[in-house]
Amino acid sequence: MAPKKRCSVCRKLFLPDPRVGARQHACREKHCQRQRRARTQASWRSRNPSYQADDRLKRRAITAAAAERGGERDGDPARDPPARPHAPLRVPAVLASFPWELAYTKLGFAGADLLASLALLLVRLVNVVKDEKMAERLLPTEVYGLAGSDP
Repeated sequence: MAPKKRCSVCRKLFLPDPRVGARQHACREKHCQRQRRARTQASWRSRNPSYQADDRLKRRAITAAAAERGGERDGDPARDPPARPHAPLRVPAVLASFPWELAYTKLGFAGADLLASLALLLVRLVNVVKDEKMAERLLPTEVYGLAGSDP
């Protein structure tokens, strides 16, 4: 008989499923399984932060390519979704004045999506720099003795 283990969520003792054995860390309670799954997913997302955006852009590129080919598909709906009108990427208000329709016309959907992604990264970078400059103004390092040691 397998030894009992302590559930990583509710801390109660349980007998692990013999098919899972030493790899099982949570008991069979639905609440504990949900918590274990949430932790696992959060851990995976923290190790792969760009997966969601990459996957979304890849799916948009496949859809756009199918639309440009006139709806031709290779028969696998998971890899090649049906062709439909392509909505532009959502962008922050600061980028809304950019002529996105022209970008989609001239660059195609993949090129315009790439341009939108790069613009979004630049906006985020500018916001980080602004936040750092604001922090420097609010908390001058000289006041707290955190400046360099040279007089």
